[in-house]
Amino acid sequence: MRSCLLPSAFSFLASLSGCGPVDVEPSIPAEASDCPTLFGEDFTETRAVDIGDASSGTFVPYADGFSVKLILGNQGSMMITPWVRVEALPGDAEETCHVVRLANEFEGPLADDPEGIAAAQFNIQFIKTGSFLVSDGALYHPFAWGREALEGQELELAVTVRGDGYEGTKSVSIVLE
Repeated sequence: MRSCLLPSAFSFLASLSGCGPVDVEPSIPAEASDCPTLFGEDFTETRAVDIGDASSGTFVPYADGFSVKLILGNQGSMMITPWVRVEALPGDAEETCHVVRLANEFEGPLADDPEGIAAAQFNIQFIKTGSFLVSDGALYHPFAWGREALEGQELELAVTVRGDGYEGTKSVSIVLE
């Protein structure tokens, strides 16, 4: 019994002294749910779109120069995990499915690809929250490069959202950290 107590006491004292892990990898947020899109190709209306972070439970839109943490994904790739929101109108359903296209372009050379451009398309679930429809989780946007090549890089990030009869686009320049 004494041997079990000693490690626990040490852990408790270490936590009181402020010692512990430094630069802990951010946790991976829940991924947005897939869903079938059931609308046509007629996008006559334009709606405001934002891309940002909602890991705290509150959506915080990215602004130009905003620092975005890189996360080590379960498959071993570095990634960012943004959420997306779109302007909601009074007649919108509480849950909707949207097509979301996320694209990025690096400013400055990166290992093996000085013109690095990547894009991904998702069909994801959105939940009505006040005057917005917000993705019900993060979009996993992985990179082919390691953390060393990505940290400090400026990234032009563009999101296009398509819903039933409308679409919207937003671009923002972020810094990877």
